[in-house]
Amino acid sequence: MRKQYDDFTQLKIKDMSKSISDMTYKYINPDTQEPTKVPPIHYEKILDQVTEKYMSDITSRQFLTIMFTQLSNLKKEDEKYFNQALLCMDLGLNPKDLRIDEQIAIEYSNDFINDKKEIEKKDFHFLNEDILSAYEEAKNNPALQAHVVRESNRFEENENNMFSNKNYERDER
Repeated sequence: MRKQYDDFTQLKIKDMSKSISDMTYKYINPDTQEPTKVPPIHYEKILDQVTEKYMSDITSRQFLTIMFTQLSNLKKEDEKYFNQALLCMDLGLNPKDLRIDEQIAIEYSNDFINDKKEIEKKDFHFLNEDILSAYEEAKNNPALQAHVVRESNRFEENENNMFSNKNYERDER
């Protein structure tokens, strides 16, 4: 059975962009109760970009995934040392150089973390409230999100212009 995707992948960039714009328009924004309008040229610019630019984004996401997986595995392997290592990192302490009072404090802090986890269960967070609040604020702040997207778009546009100019210079030679 042929799917809409199969036909979509056969389209030219200009037609793909119009199609994506139409699909986006069908989304009714829950806040404004209006269709979402994105001009086809926006998608055309994205689809027409050189693939290599997205490799850095993909690579960054893969590094994050690798780091997350490693940390998760370390936590599962021995949560006590995982917690203590995070605490040392956060406090700028080298475990090789811990003084007796610091060793006691690290042990006590690990017990405190475990007790807090038992009490708070799913509400327990290793990071302090300020950091979690900053995350929630950034995640839910449309002005911040729009600013970052604009800056990213400006950066990509500059990068595209530089790439186009380099190709143009090579073609002239």
